[in-house]
Amino acid sequence: MIDDDRDPLLTRLFAEHDRPAHGSDFMAQVFNGLERDRRKRRSYRIGMIIASVVVAALLAPWIALLAATAIGSVAAGITATRALLNFPMAWLVVGAILASFLPVIYLGITRRW
Repeated sequence: MIDDDRDPLLTRLFAEHDRPAHGSDFMAQVFNGLERDRRKRRSYRIGMIIASVVVAALLAPWIALLAATAIGSVAAGITATRALLNFPMAWLVVGAILASFLPVIYLGITRRW
């Protein structure tokens, strides 16, 4: 009785190692696959750009209306508070509010987030 102690996995790996290297047809297939993937990505990007432009065109009137409403509200608020700014206490409150933004401005300038 002969004891065959060869591992089938190692035998298969050595057999695959003895095969010749892939030829130029393999490289052509790889390059064709890469080019096909590149074309797919390019078409996907173009489609996303077109979809973004369409969505932006559809939302533009609503955004313009919202911006006009916001500007009108700010203008009305400034007009309503103009009389309040004649009091020194109001300037103190405005100064305190502006001073509270100084750390954020400093961190933004120095980029130490």
